[in-house]
Amino acid sequence: MPTWGSQDYKNAVFEQLSKGSSGDGGDEDHFQHFENFSANAPRRDVEAGVQEAFHPERLSSAEVEPQFLNAAGKMKPQERAEIAHDLMGELQERGLAPSWLQKMLGLGSSDARNTSPEDLAKLSEYARQNHPEAFKRVMADKPFLVRWMDKPLVAALVGVIAGKLLNRSYDH
Repeated sequence: MPTWGSQDYKNAVFEQLSKGSSGDGGDEDHFQHFENFSANAPRRDVEAGVQEAFHPERLSSAEVEPQFLNAAGKMKPQERAEIAHDLMGELQERGLAPSWLQKMLGLGSSDARNTSPEDLAKLSEYARQNHPEAFKRVMADKPFLVRWMDKPLVAALVGVIAGKLLNRSYDH
């Protein structure tokens, strides 16, 4: 793969995205692109991509919460704890106490270290629906959850971010 951010890199990403799924490790390829974008793309593009790809008008709770649950179940407990800690921190900055979130969402614990897959799915969906600013910040910082989501959603997220990068390159 060419150097990140170069026009050759952008062309290579779009070429791979245009080919779609080949069934030979494509899931990991799409995640690798997202991980690369989230680590190296301008922060505003990653956050905007997360916000657009996961927008509640685009994806219903019935579509995305089972994906959050499936993804959280495949994550390491430490990864779940990191995401839960960051989401709770972002929500706490917005006046929502972890104990209140625990009661309201029916979480097993308000301690992020004890986050179950079910708890993370509920917390992620609550943030996505009600506090999208918090959700997009955490997902941009901690792409662990995205790694295990269905390929079409990850590919859409990569496509949105890549499109923003490409548009910016034409603006200059």
